[in-house]
Amino acid sequence: MNLFRRRPRSAAEWFAARQGRASPKLERQFHVWLAQNPSHGEEYALCEITWEVSHDAARQTPVPALHGSNDGRVRFRAGWAAAAAAAMGVLVWWWPPASQTYTTVAGEQRMLVLEDGSHITLNTRSRIVVRLARRARTVVLEEGEAFFEVAKDASRPFTVNTAIGSARAVGTRFDVYLDDARLLVTTAEGRVFVEGIGSGDGENVDAGSRASLRQGTRGVVVEPANLGAELGWLSRRLEADNAPLGDVLRAFSRYTSLPVRAATPAIAALRVSAVLRTGDIDALQATLAGAFGLGLERRASEWVVIDPKMRLIPAP
Repeated sequence: MNLFRRRPRSAAEWFAARQGRASPKLERQFHVWLAQNPSHGEEYALCEITWEVSHDAARQTPVPALHGSNDGRVRFRAGWAAAAAAAMGVLVWWWPPASQTYTTVAGEQRMLVLEDGSHITLNTRSRIVVRLARRARTVVLEEGEAFFEVAKDASRPFTVNTAIGSARAVGTRFDVYLDDARLLVTTAEGRVFVEGIGSGDGENVDAGSRASLRQGTRGVVVEPANLGAELGWLSRRLEADNAPLGDVLRAFSRYTSLPVRAATPAIAALRVSAVLRTGDIDALQATLAGAFGLGLERRASEWVVIDPKMRLIPAP
């Protein structure tokens, strides 16, 4: 029986609530709470560890005498004091490592190896917070994109939380991309469960598929993925297949210190099919000139794609 008539607020309350009869609704609320603050995962992990080591220490403590009032009470208190001391000693030994934050700047990619053997490749302009506990592995993707190669451990689910939704796996390879209004999860191997924050349901995303979830919507849309295009960034490639030039320039700008934009809506609407090297301004300039006769002009705070035949170039 769940003793909480209101939603738990603290790590201790969440721990107590989840010891009772679990429910899908409670678990969804719990993951929302975890994503709200990086410290929540650490606080909850501490509750788990404290419970486990206290329980183990208590089991190893002799049963206190029940007869002989004074002597029994002394032995009872001494036994539990020993249990508490043992618990505290183990707690210090098993104290989980603090959350680790990793970031990348424009054009940078970073490869990480976690203590559990999982690998993370962090794309440009990205930020993650990693927390590894005894029973859970959690990554908060605050911005950007990351590719995960998860070490198999069925007892420690691997969850990536974002402000829009989450992706959960045990052992698989998948990509998570977050922008201001959209979450994309592409599965390269295995299966990932994707759900929105407070959505009430989710979808399994098998290898070769992509899930998309937009800010303010509840449903997860799953469709076939072009893995070559979706994961091209791992080899520093940006692929476009009949895409509007404006969209291509926005994607390209993730890898440059200055943004790149089209000077006019007509230029932005041009359809482009190309493979570009991420962040390579020279290659972009050559592609624009060769395919469309367009130029690339450097301004104080941006790059602008222009049509040299135009007499006037719209101001930014």
